[in-house]
Parts: sequence; structure tokens; C-alpha cells
Amino acid sequence: MAIVINDTQYAGTFASYFWLPATFGMDTIQKGAAFVQDGIKKQHTIGRVDVTNPLQKRAATPSGGGSFTIDGRTLEPEDIMAYWEFNPRDFEAHWLAEQLSPTLLARELPVTAENYMLQMALNRVFEQIEAGIWMGSTTYTATPGSAGNGQICFFDGFLKKMLGDSAVHKVPSPGILTDQATASGNYNIVDAFNALIAMAATNKKALLSRPSRYDRLKFFVSINTEQIYQTYITTTQNFKGVNTTERGINKFKGYEIVPLAGLPDNTIVFCEGLPDTSSNLYIGMNSTEDNQLQLMRLQNNSELFFLKGLMKFDVQYGFSDQVFLYSTVTASAFNV
Repeated sequence: MAIVINDTQYAGTFASYFWLPATFGMDTIQKGAAFVQDGIKKQHTIGRVDVTNPLQKRAATPSGGGSFTIDGRTLEPEDIMAYWEFNPRDFEAHWLAEQLSPTLLARELPVTAENYMLQMALNRVFEQIEAGIWMGSTTYTATPGSAGNGQICFFDGFLKKMLGDSAVHKVPSPGILTDQATASGNYNIVDAFNALIAMAATNKKALLSRPSRYDRLKFFVSINTEQIYQTYITTTQNFKGVNTTERGINKFKGYEIVPLAGLPDNTIVFCEGLPDTSSNLYIGMNSTEDNQLQLMRLQNNSELFFLKGLMKFDVQYGFSDQVFLYSTVTASAFNV
């Protein structure tokens, strides 16, 4: 069964609430790092248009010059399900037994337990979705539903798509990120940031020429990588650093540094990530209302209940050459 009750010391009084462990939820969505396109029943295509060689020598009767290219990229959300079965009578040995219905036929979850179980279930679901947004892969060998990669094997995440895309600009020979000076096999975090900015300036200067570049371009990093940067600006620098008693500023050369729980360590994504349609990062869903769970009796003649959630997710980015990546993760990591 899905309920394991270890606290059966049925004596004294019991609080009207539960402690819940810390969870990080769908960090990428909560922090506005990508645009969420919902209402996708099967597939959603975002069109792209470009034109080449727009100018030519004047002629009284001109002939055709450059050409327009029109194509698109698709979001095709894949099914994911959360599901548990349990017997409310398991609470007869718990402190919350007093909240159970008087009659056995009508026995349901204690109200307090139901509220907190639903909240905790959603919290854990959102954690796995966040991990899948970045590290998801349909080619993991883990059994779907098992621990670890079995929780993020339902759709391909951003990193798998970016690492397999030759048009994405990647920092060559990335190493372990550190707050110290560059050492063998390592990469100073500031050097990594500078390498990404330089790559953007060289390969896509239009991004850096925009007056709004500081609002649009962002460094997306892991939680641990953010701490490495905080150490750099508070401790490593001998001058012009941040007071160690003060909150560090998550910016580098004016560009925001956004820590995301789903990103792995030693990985930085530098691109335009926004919560509107101009974002280069998209997350596709069937509906934002799918963040609810269904709690019902399994069948009329059963004491068991089930808790069920259904949702669909996919991710996509608009332009490969507008993504700049530093990562020690390799494509082979998505086949284990």
C-alpha cells in the first residue's frame, strides 16, 4: 500500500498540522525562466521566419534577391501520471483515528491527513517535473516509475536537446566550476561567464546589441553553482567584493544569474529566458489546471482509495544559435 505509518503511539494529543520537508517545486516556471504554452492537446507548432541578402544594386526593373525561410518548431507534450492506492483504515492505529468517520463503510482519510498528503504529493510531483525539464530523457534505461532516472524518463529535457544540437554554441573542454583561479581540469566561474558572453558577441551580436539585453539574456545555473559565485564575490575577490554579512547580488556584468533546481552542477545556459512569447525557452503543457490531484474510492465494493494525477509536458527552444552552453554533462548521460 502507498501509506506507511510509523507513528502508532496512540496517546496524548496530536497537532492539527504536519511538518512538511523542504521541496523546490517547478523552479523554472516559478522564476519565469521559460514561457509556458498550455492548451496543447496533441502538438503545437511555433513558426519561425528569416530572410537572407535583403539588399541589392538599384535597377529600374529589379529581379529577385534573397529568399525568405519559413519553418517551425514543435511542442508535443508526453503523458505523465502520478498514482497511489491506500486504505484509510490504516489510520485506525494512528493519532488521527479520532477524525475517522464513525461507520466503517463511510471510512475515508482523516481531514488533516488528506490535506497534507495532497500537498506533499503535488510538491514531490513538481520536483520531478522540474528535474525533467532540464535532465529528462526518453532513452534512459531505468524502469519508468522507479527511483532516479525512472522519474524523469517521460520527455526529453532542454539539456538533452541542446547537447544533441550541433547549432547550439558550446564552450569547448568545460571543466569543474570553481570560485578559485583556473586550475587543471577546472574552470573559474567568472571565466565561464565571460566565455559565454564572448561566444554570444562573436556568433550572435544582435542579442547583445539590443537595449533590453540585460532584461532578456540570463545565466541559468544550478543551486550549487550559484553558491560558488556567491563565494567568489564575497570571499575570493580581495577587492571590490561583497561584504560577507550582506546578501550577494545575483548578477554578472549586468546579466541576471538565475539558480534553477533542475539544472545539474557545472552547467550554465546563457540565453533569452522569459515568461512571455518572446522567450527562446518554451515549456508545453496540456493545461496549467492539471496541477490538481483526484482523490476517490477505488471502486464501490472496496475499502481502498486512490490518488491520481495526469499531466503532459514537453520543452523546446526557438533558435539553436541563440543558446550558449557550458556543461560537463555529455550526450551519453541520457542513455543510462
